[in-house]
Parts: sequence; structure tokens; C-alpha cells
Amino acid sequence: MCSARLVTCFAALLAVSPIAAHAQDGPVTAKITRSNAPAVDPISARIGAEGIAAVLADLKSRDALAPKDRFALAGLEFLASLEAATRWQMEAGAARVLMPLIGNVPGESAAPRETFTADAVTRESEALIAEMDRARSALDGVADGPEFGLAIDLNDLWFDLDGNGARDDGEAAVTILRGVFMPRAPETEAAEARIVRFDNADAAWLSAYTHLISGAGELTLAFDPEPAIARVLETYAKLVEAQEKAASAGQFSSMDGLRIFSFVDPAAALLDMLHQQPDPQHTRAARDHWLTMIADNRQFWDLAEAETDNQAEWIPSDAQDQALDVEFPDRLGETWRGVLSDGEALLTSEKSFPFWRVPIGVDLGAWLEDPAPLPLTGVVQGWALDPYFTDAPMLTPENWTRFSRLVGSRTGLMMFMLN
Repeated sequence: MCSARLVTCFAALLAVSPIAAHAQDGPVTAKITRSNAPAVDPISARIGAEGIAAVLADLKSRDALAPKDRFALAGLEFLASLEAATRWQMEAGAARVLMPLIGNVPGESAAPRETFTADAVTRESEALIAEMDRARSALDGVADGPEFGLAIDLNDLWFDLDGNGARDDGEAAVTILRGVFMPRAPETEAAEARIVRFDNADAAWLSAYTHLISGAGELTLAFDPEPAIARVLETYAKLVEAQEKAASAGQFSSMDGLRIFSFVDPAAALLDMLHQQPDPQHTRAARDHWLTMIADNRQFWDLAEAETDNQAEWIPSDAQDQALDVEFPDRLGETWRGVLSDGEALLTSEKSFPFWRVPIGVDLGAWLEDPAPLPLTGVVQGWALDPYFTDAPMLTPENWTRFSRLVGSRTGLMMFMLN
């Protein structure tokens, strides 16, 4: 699954020339007076003491929830999905390569506690989609509803990776997610709070993120990874058996091909998947999720820019400051909206992305509506994309270049943050 922003990656392909890393010139927006850090909501300390699962179960048991508690429920559903995926990555071993690394997972060299099975990626993708559905259900109408604020100390968030119910070293969410879903904030003392106040705009942001992840899960399921992984695992087991037999006979080698070239197996499974006929129900679902993600993301910026406070913001408008003192440049919302527009144009066939060999457009929207296999040789040479060649206007790199120049070396981080 591609947790990197799948829609905007197509715009990134257009940036074939080196891009200077500098902010654009222009007037600086006047800042709203920054408020002192708000009082942390009691639910924050409960998460720190009891863990995600316990607090989530309590919220689910209640009949009616205030808007801030509905946001907390959705946020905990989202975090619970990351907790489960991260725990699975640690347990399954091969999942570290076959699925994207969620974050800075501890104990990478530890032996896996679970045998990786052929249906694992399918199973985990389906679970992830279901978890995102639950989070969205809790968020329904929250962004448009009464104003709310939920102040959380990010230091209270942790993942129970070993399932023992206790917070152990290496399980802090800030550590695991730093540079992925959380910004690389300046280091703080262990006792220093990292308080963020989430509000209506952030409800739209979180909804957008759930659609992003659901779309990635649907695209994974479209290619039915189980048969390809099964073939790879079957052959891998024979190779391990041959290696062990040779070792028992004293036939040692200075090169362990299974370990040194471990990337071969997941790469083989992926390439085999791309030869399969994708399921159009899943590709269409992925497209619909990403289009809704774009709509939610636009709503986030509209709401953020309409705010009149400057209080512990997660993603600030030009007039606000980021709660963790991470720099968010002026005109970020305006520039990111341009990237979103490009993504939407690709998904709806309004524009095409240029084929790498000659200036001819490829219709991504048509592929998502009526997909065909994408064998690597056919994609590179062009014959697999031939049915989707189009005269539709080709996307230009202008919006992507503006965004990259604005954020400079933090392009990847900002893409993860903004979705």
C-alpha cells in the first residue's frame, strides 16, 4: 500500500528538473495574537494511563457524545488502526517490506513472532479500510457542526506494541510517528508538554486522511495480492529448506542470498500482482475515496483560514502558529490547493499525466474506471498504457513546483502532514 500521497505522486512525476529549495517572495500575513497553551482535556491523561484501547472502548459504550468526544473517538479509531498495523509489522517480519513502515518501530532486528501468510496483506488491508470507516462514522458532521476544541498532550499518546497493557520504552507515539504523521518538532525535555488543540478544521483534516488510507487499501485489494504472495512464499520455503540442507552438510557460503537480497521476494510478489487483472470495483472505490479526500482537504483549509484564534494549532493558517513550533510557510494553503486541483483533474480525466517517452497523455481516470493489468515491461515500453493514451491536456508541473519550492527540503514531510 502506498501511504505516500497517491494522488499527488502523479504531479511529483512531472518535476523532472532539479527544484530550488526556497520560499516564494511576497508579503507576510499578519499573525493573530498567539494564546497561551490551553488546559489539556482529561481524556489525554486517561490515554496516557490506560492506553488507546481502553479509552476507545469507553467512548464507544456511551450513548451520546459531544463534538469534542466524537472527534476523540474518531482520532482513537485512527490511532488504534496505526497501533494494530505497527504491531503486525513487528510480528510478521516480512510486513516491513510488503507494507509501508508506519514509523520508527522499535526492535527491527527482533525475530518475528508470527509466520507471514499469503492472505496477510489482504487481511490487513481489509481491516484498515474497516477501521477508517469507523473513524469517519464518528466524524460525520463534526467539521460542519458546533465549534469545539480538544487539547491533547501528544506525550500522552502511546502504542501498546507488545500487547501487555503497559507503556514500555519505545512505545511513545511521538517517537514512532515522528516525521510521518507527526512533524519533526524540536526536541523537548521528557517532562515538557506537547499540547495541540484540535478543532472543527482538524475534523475535516482527519476525515481526509481516512479517505486517503482507505483509497490506498482499495487499490491494494484491486490487485488481489494473495496469489502472488502465495507463490513467492512457497518458493521461498523451498529455498530456505535447501539452504538449511546445505548448511547441515557443511556447504557454507560467504554470501547469504536470502538475507542480503531479501528485497527480491517482496519485489517479485509486487511485480506479479501488477500482471493481474485489477478489480474495477476496488479501483473505482479508491478513486472515490481520493476525490472525497480532496474535498475534505479543501474544507480543512477553508475552516482553518476562517478561524479567529491562534491557540495550539495542529496545521496553522497563514495567520496562525503551529503548536510545536514547526515552521509552516505563508501561502501553504493556497499552494497546496493547487496540488489538490491537479490531483482532482487527473482522477476525473480532465487532465492526463505525460508518458515518459514522448509528450502524449495517459488517462488515469479512465484506468481507475476500467483498469487493465500494469506489467512493468508494458508500462515502461508503453503497450500496457496504450488503451489509456489520450489527447486530454497534459498536467504541467507548475503547481507541484510552487509547492516544492515553498517547503523546500521538507516536501515529503509536508505531504504526509497535509495529505
